[in-house]
Amino acid sequence: MKKINDDVARALEKCADALSLNELSRVTGVRIELLRRYISRKSRNVREETWDKIAPVLKPYLTAPESEEVERPIRIGAPYRRHHDLVEMFSDQKILLDTFDALPEVQRAAELEKFLAAAGEEEPTAYESLSPEENRLMGAFLRLDKEKQQQLLLECVTLATEEMKKRRAELF
Repeated sequence: MKKINDDVARALEKCADALSLNELSRVTGVRIELLRRYISRKSRNVREETWDKIAPVLKPYLTAPESEEVERPIRIGAPYRRHHDLVEMFSDQKILLDTFDALPEVQRAAELEKFLAAAGEEEPTAYESLSPEENRLMGAFLRLDKEKQQQLLLECVTLATEEMKKRRAELF
């Protein structure tokens, strides 16, 4: 359990003012009612998994030592995609990251090479919450024209779908 001190509550309030409470809830995946309880200081404790969702979005608003503690979100499943620097991404970009993440390592390397070859020159993006490999992929994706983006994205989705089917078959 993490304690909600006055600095964290103020940071939540500033963040809610900047984004709106609805948007803060959407971005973090934390219920509005719970965010209100933290802001009003009615609830002083926050579970670790909830803190992991809130902390990356609060980082720019913290002025206390907590800001030193928060580096990157813990990467367990898709929720880390809600990191504040990924909110501005388009759906196609998020789909690409999720499908790329579902591929086995060998297939990921092959897909990355395919995107880099199609894009020509390499210009990785600089998202803090993405791995270097994902930044290279995103940079290549953004250099492509819309038609090529759609074609390669569809191929990646098809590969990821097949991989998920294979994993499911192994489970049952």
